[in-house]
Amino acid sequence: MAKQLIMLSSITYAMKAKDFLSARGIRAFIERTPRELSSAGCGYSIRVDSDREAVARMLADVGIKVLGTTEVY
Repeated sequence: MAKQLIMLSSITYAMKAKDFLSARGIRAFIERTPRELSSAGCGYSIRVDSDREAVARMLADVGIKVLGTTEVY
């Protein structure tokens, strides 16, 4: 099964995103962005089990900078 990742620029954004999603009942896990997907090599991602595009929009709406979304197999 593919992992649904929302790529963020820093660990700070990842922690804020995880807290925001957890408060809304959405399970989220912080992971390092795979090296081949990270332009700067230092990004973090949030892994979710739900619709990653919808979650990314929610995060962007509250000011959490989302770099992109992807599925990783």
